[in-house]
Amino acid sequence: MKHSEAQLNRFLVEVFHDVMRLEEQELLKGPFKNLSVSEMHVIEAACDGQDKSSNSMAALAARLRVSAGTLTIAVKTLEQKGYLLRERSRSDRRRVLVAPTSLGRKAYDVHRQFHERLVAAVAENLSPAGMDALAQALSTLHRFFDSL
Repeated sequence: MKHSEAQLNRFLVEVFHDVMRLEEQELLKGPFKNLSVSEMHVIEAACDGQDKSSNSMAALAARLRVSAGTLTIAVKTLEQKGYLLRERSRSDRRRVLVAPTSLGRKAYDVHRQFHERLVAAVAENLSPAGMDALAQALSTLHRFFDSL
């Protein structure tokens, strides 16, 4: 592996671990200590999907890139904790829809604010041109990973 490729690999791994660590720390110090990072991401997907009217279990599983079985277990746990609700679609009883509760919405709002603070902190350390370059590079990375 070339030096630049090894460096890129190290940066990708370290940034991934840094973000995961920061999310875990934020959950542990905040009002939602009973949530894991992956549970928070399920709540996030449910809140985002509700705004787009695409909150079937199948749509959520596809958005999160997990199996239907994995999502079923996560949603059941979050329903028991009071963050999500499941109900059958009125128009198609075979479809199960997921909606956040008010507690789920609060957790989502706190998590969204954390991400906003994180982005603001990064932006403070970069020039506008640096922010544009970072956004373009991350967009390219996202498209690449999305294609895998």
